[in-house]
Amino acid sequence: MDQRTYSIILGIILLVFAIYSDNHKINSPKEQVSSAQTIHYDKSIKTEPGKPIKVVRVIDGDTIELINGEHLRYIGIDTPEEFDQRKPVQCFAVEAAARNRELVEGQMITFQKDVTTYDKYGRWLGFVYLGDRTLVNKKLIEEGYAFAYDYPPDISKSEEFRLAERHAREKKLGLWAGCDVSTLSTGREQTNPAR
Repeated sequence: MDQRTYSIILGIILLVFAIYSDNHKINSPKEQVSSAQTIHYDKSIKTEPGKPIKVVRVIDGDTIELINGEHLRYIGIDTPEEFDQRKPVQCFAVEAAARNRELVEGQMITFQKDVTTYDKYGRWLGFVYLGDRTLVNKKLIEEGYAFAYDYPPDISKSEEFRLAERHAREKKLGLWAGCDVSTLSTGREQTNPAR
């Protein structure tokens, strides 16, 4: 068999395998792990402030995905960045996402809006509450997983969040214990890159 015939036969075999695997969902071991965690969205569920809704996935320390596929960004906080392609993973980003996951993933939550309904990325904005009325935004700040950060005009809990941050800073909790914190010209605080 010459090289050209061999290449054609190999190409046909690969094409048949690709079509077969796509139709029969044959996945690599890595894909099998993620497909075992497939999220089944229910687009019939409407997102409404004050109405219980299930969190199916935590995106990062301050953003979640709801059962209907919509995303919700916590108002008044900012956590270290894990997925910003413009910069390296920041100190305490992974821990903030893990704590958020521990608090809300798979849970029913309610949220309240402040002034603004959506951010510029189309995400809902809200103060997120667990069934026991724990305010998740504040809890992440007071445990040292997040900074208090004002996003005008949504500033109704700014003072409460600043007090929670002061407590975490004084007690050296979370990111205040092991990260270098710097303030940008915009006033936003951030942590150093993770080691």
